[in-house]
Formats: sequence, structure tokens, C-alpha cells
Amino acid sequence: ENKRTFIRLWTHEVYRVFYDRLIDDSDRSWLFNVARDLVKTTFKDNFNEIFKHLTPDGQSKPTEDDMRSLMFADFIKTDSTDKNYEEVASLENLYSIVETQLGEYNNMHKAKMDLVIFRYVLEHLVRICRVLKQSGGNALLVGV
Repeated sequence: ENKRTFIRLWTHEVYRVFYDRLIDDSDRSWLFNVARDLVKTTFKDNFNEIFKHLTPDGQSKPTEDDMRSLMFADFIKTDSTDKNYEEVASLENLYSIVETQLGEYNNMHKAKMDLVIFRYVLEHLVRICRVLKQSGGNALLVGV
């Protein structure tokens, strides 16, 4: 399982470094196929088996859209002082953690943040946290 966790982490980092910067669907599709092929040729493992937990039924072949659920974060274990970069096993659990932290923030500050948390917000929150944890990390956020 450690090898498969490493492969998921590697794929996640490839997606954050390269995939997130691509603007064309055909380029994104190309990168998905390259990552799938590299898992097979370099890591000698089955891409579909490693990422099947990301599919809606947990059994079928993962698609490019399913890979959106591949997230790693260091704020999953809120009761621990160890901030290990771990895979987000459940979006529901991540949602609960973010809602709890938002509630704690609102209880401690006068300026309340009344935010609606949904999947797209969670995806970007994980990405932004990753960037800000890096030494000299920065990001350009563009809202449309």
C-alpha cells in the first residue's frame, strides 16, 4: 500500500504542477493519458486499480474527471500536532473539517466569513494550502 500511496502522491503532484496550468481540454486529456501510461511503465502498476476508489462506484475505470477527487492535504488530522501531507480519503470528511474550521474562525473574529462550501471550493482550498506551505509559494488567483 505504501507504493500505491506514493504513486497517488506522485500523480497528485504532477496534476498540481502541470495539469492545473493547462488551459486546453486536449492538453489536459493528453496529460491524463501520459500519467496513466507512466504509472504502468515506470511504476509497473495498474492505474485503474490504484485510482478506482475515486470513481463513483469505486469499481470502474477512473476518468479524467474522477481525478479531481485526488487530493492531499496537511490539515486532515485536526487533533494532531503532526501535519503530515495525507490523501483526502473522503470529501464528506474534508467538508466537515472545513466547516468546523470556518465556524471556529467566525467565533473568534468580529469579521465573519459567511461562505458556502462545496466541492469546487474544497478543491481550490486544498490547492491554495499546498502552494502557501511551500517556501516562497505564490499563486495567481483569477476569478471569472
